Amino acid sequence: MLKEKNIDKSKKIWHNGINEKHEEVIDMSGNPVREKEMKSNGTYNYRAEQVRAKIFTENPFFDAHDTMQVKYEMLRAVEKDGMDITAAAEAFGFSRVSYYQIKRDYEASGIAGLAPQKRGPQGSRKITEEDIEYARNLVNTHTKNQILLRLREERGITISRRTLERNLANKKNKSPRACGKQGKTDRAL
Repeated sequence: MLKEKNIDKSKKIWHNGINEKHEEVIDMSGNPVREKEMKSNGTYNYRAEQVRAKIFTENPFFDAHDTMQVKYEMLRAVEKDGMDITAAAEAFGFSRVSYYQIKRDYEASGIAGLAPQKRGPQGSRKITEEDIEYARNLVNTHTKNQILLRLREERGITISRRTLERNLANKKNKSPRACGKQGKTDRAL
């Protein structure tokens, strides 16, 4: 059964994934499995209705719900098509400030930079890596209460016992150099 679908006001008609030039086109929008996957990995664009760029309104292959695709096409429109940054940002549903952030992320990390980043603080805000290393050097000779006292008196850091334990046990902080002994990375607390 043929279904007609008006894509935009230019009256382009698509019939079952075949455009007026009889080229097969993959329709990426409305796929519930793909939508569920994008929501689970954080790439679903909940503001897809704000994307007004022609490439997303005229071609069903391009899905405005795919944040990474929208970001990439916005960058491409500016770099390759010479589109004005403000106009591109608006057409793709972003602010001008967001465009520059997206561009910086793309230049730093490539396509992976377009993926949503984990929000919130990425590390300890009460204690630095140097302080953790200092505490690790005291683990074999001091109790946790003594370590907390030395941190407070010598470094001006007041943290709870649990914060100390969590930072000493944190795997990303564990390295042979940080533990002070070559090859031994797991220490008893």
